[in-house]
Amino acid sequence: MKSNNPLKTVIVIVVVGLIVIGALWTYNDLRAVARVNSTNITWKQLHNELRKQNGSQMLAVLLREELVRQAAERYNIVITDEDIEAEKNSLINQFGSVSGFENALKQYGMSMDDFAEQIRDSLLLEGIATKDVVIEEEELKTYYDENKDKYIEPEQVKARHILVEDEDTAKAILKRLEKGEDFAEIAKEESTDSGTKNKGGNLGFFGRGVMDESFEEAAFSLSIGETGPPVKSQFGYHIIRVEDKRPERLPSFEEVRDDIVRQITRQKGKPTSVVLTELRDSAQIKINDKELEGAIYSIVY
Repeated sequence: MKSNNPLKTVIVIVVVGLIVIGALWTYNDLRAVARVNSTNITWKQLHNELRKQNGSQMLAVLLREELVRQAAERYNIVITDEDIEAEKNSLINQFGSVSGFENALKQYGMSMDDFAEQIRDSLLLEGIATKDVVIEEEELKTYYDENKDKYIEPEQVKARHILVEDEDTAKAILKRLEKGEDFAEIAKEESTDSGTKNKGGNLGFFGRGVMDESFEEAAFSLSIGETGPPVKSQFGYHIIRVEDKRPERLPSFEEVRDDIVRQITRQKGKPTSVVLTELRDSAQIKINDKELEGAIYSIVY
């Protein structure tokens, strides 16, 4: 018989829903994330340990991100993909190449997408810290004249390489290249460098002090379009082809104007620690777990 009482129907649905949710939680708690001989390590155990060791720090990060997000929305601060790309390129230039930067990220277990999100959060906070900054054009030109050495672009070389384990293999590949086979295709097929092989061995532009010393010496000694003999490094044997070179140069004021604006803006803005303190103190933050209450004091770094 169908019930004519709508309220009763709703209560039945809610009760059934709670039973199902409770059963799912119990299942997840009992399910093993790992097993040692005949003993399970459950998801609940892992969660509790993570909570004890890093719970406050992790919660502080989430609180900080939310405070910044709300403030950025309040002040109409928007970070575009172009802003993120410009910041990312600036950091890549400091490493000398995209591959060098990606390798640095891997050491910290991060992908380029992860890093892009960190840049977005950082730029939002920076936008809040600098929202009231005003800069005169004369300040920009003075900064450029006094900091030209910062903007000198050192000599760079653009190269591809094929990395193999032994010299005989390297010599065999060199013969194939001399017969006219495509360098990029051989790199995809033979190179042991997982970071560049799928890009045909392309390393992009890089400056001195970035690569292995013997690799760097060989690359900078080659002419554009030249392929050198096998070079030994700590990683194995490289066959290097130079595709382009850039001499040392000083960019014009107009070329670096945007960067100068960013530098002066950051100098004149509030310290981010002050901004975070102000955001935290003006917000209503309630932490329901007593063991995690310390998170509120870790919001400011």
